[in-house]
Amino acid sequence: MDTLVMFLLTGSLIQGVFCGYNISLPKRVEALQGSCVFIPCTFDIDQQYEHLLTDSAKRMWYKEKSPTVKVFDSSSPNTGLINGEIFGTPTQKNCTTRFDNLGQGHSGSYYFRLEANGVLKNTYRKPTVQIEVLRSPPKPTVSVFMDQKEVKEMMTVMEGSSVRLRCSTKIFCSSRPPSLKWSSSLNENITERQHQTQTELISDLNFTVSRRHHGVTFTCTATHQLQQQNTTQRSLTLRVQYAPKRTSLSVAGLVLEGRSVTLSCSSDANPAVNYTWYRDTKGLLNPVQTGPKLTINNINSTHSGRYYCTAENKHGTQNSSVLLDIQQNHFCLRTND
Repeated sequence: MDTLVMFLLTGSLIQGVFCGYNISLPKRVEALQGSCVFIPCTFDIDQQYEHLLTDSAKRMWYKEKSPTVKVFDSSSPNTGLINGEIFGTPTQKNCTTRFDNLGQGHSGSYYFRLEANGVLKNTYRKPTVQIEVLRSPPKPTVSVFMDQKEVKEMMTVMEGSSVRLRCSTKIFCSSRPPSLKWSSSLNENITERQHQTQTELISDLNFTVSRRHHGVTFTCTATHQLQQQNTTQRSLTLRVQYAPKRTSLSVAGLVLEGRSVTLSCSSDANPAVNYTWYRDTKGLLNPVQTGPKLTINNINSTHSGRYYCTAENKHGTQNSSVLLDIQQNHFCLRTND
């Protein structure tokens, strides 16, 4: 009765079985040094011994080593090698346990034992739960959702789309949960929404993307309350795509007959734009050349007219224009954006 000879793996829990004696608990749990850990656990016994199980039964944990060491006893929870608490009652078949103030030396495999009325005794040697004590917490996880779909490639989003930035961190000890805080290089107040599951704390930022978010770095900081406060963080930089904006023309050089003049076009856009130059000839737009600059050499009256620059990327186009009116002794320059 004291030995389990068969065990089954079911999902994330391992279940050992022998003649009605079984136990269900995680295969592995992680803890932070200086904090606590929860071990979900339920057990069962052979039906013929149910009458022996009372709420005064002892629920104990042993660490697998040589020699075997009893580390916790529910009858004296603060006197063992590990302090903690077992929840519920023996008659509820509950062995869910919290171990407190874990250190590196507490890493290892543990198994459960039950004793009742001096007669019912069973050691659930298989399966065991492996406790791994981490020296420091891992960094939080960050992700980006655009219009409810997760963005995978370089955190690239479209202007005008609804975006959710999500930060999450693991809850190692629910009685001492961590905290999450967002910040950004925009240096403005950020409204975040937080919620948690049994094992995870989540913080969401929801907003509509504009071009001012392009290149902005958002940082999520997780703070764990251990024996000493421990802070980790992770950052992401948004890449916002948008159509050309603020397209404008500038003129370099003196617009005098016989001289050279260069027209330059610029635009704010992502991805970068392609520039095309047009000249309005009697109401018809004729393409002149491509590129951000247009140079006219040995300028004269035949070059008079309105010149257009078109900035274009896959999200849209925008134009800017300038009027050159060149006379023999004077000139007129008018822009029209």
